Amino acid sequence: MIYELNKADYEKVRPLFQALEYHLTSAAVLDGNCPGKVFVDDPANPQTAFVFSPEGCYLAGNPTNDAFNRALNNAIYAGEAFDEEVDALFFVYHPEGWREHLPVVLDPRPPIKMHRRHYVCRELKYDWRANVPDGYVVHHINEPLLNRPGLRIPDHVTNWMENNWGSAADFLQRGFGFVAIHTDEVASWSLADCISGDGCEIGIHTLPAYRRRGLATITAAAAMDHAFSRGLSLIGWQCAEDNLGSIRTAEKAGFEKERDYTMYYMFLDEAAHLAERGDEK
Repeated sequence: MIYELNKADYEKVRPLFQALEYHLTSAAVLDGNCPGKVFVDDPANPQTAFVFSPEGCYLAGNPTNDAFNRALNNAIYAGEAFDEEVDALFFVYHPEGWREHLPVVLDPRPPIKMHRRHYVCRELKYDWRANVPDGYVVHHINEPLLNRPGLRIPDHVTNWMENNWGSAADFLQRGFGFVAIHTDEVASWSLADCISGDGCEIGIHTLPAYRRRGLATITAAAAMDHAFSRGLSLIGWQCAEDNLGSIRTAEKAGFEKERDYTMYYMFLDEAAHLAERGDEK
């Protein structure tokens, strides 16, 4: 059996997800600071649990609970495990025993493996202000910026706010981010994915026409500077093992690799999943 847990009872599953807190979004969902859903085998005494978040799916607790695993499988394909439309789901789990039982959860889609890195930063070591190129301005994301006449803000920015925080208003109230602006266009941006306790995670994106100019490092470092100034002491960064641009940016900005880990993913569409498996091979 499977039950969606009431938000008032999220603390009941926090011990199950403690080992996954390096994926800070899992903790942020339990805090109520991030959109998501939590499913358990027993609302009164959960031993197996699943968290759906904007940054991924997390499995924790007893992996041998076959009734839960099959019920979760049904919920995934029925679209009941998440609110919005999604094309793919990305899974991280603890303990390791989930590896054997994940195929039951994803059946009939065989899990596809992805090697990833987790970085952390506890101290800013990059002087972003000294490296802003001529013709660019770095700006904190606030309401006046979002409403500035004539400023072209990519949909990716506003979608990020809504996806990870629930709305742009929630992002402005609880989150933070910085953009690099060239004339009347946002060229690069770094936003907080989530905040939990004294930690946060951030991400970056730069429009293709503005890449290879150091803007990603500058905006990331500006976001990091702001995070430390507001009392956060640990900043996380997640990326794929083969994303060399993200890796270089993280290390240049002062992040240090904390761990390697494996993520598994699947596409809900069978043809897309088969095509991806072909690429994997």
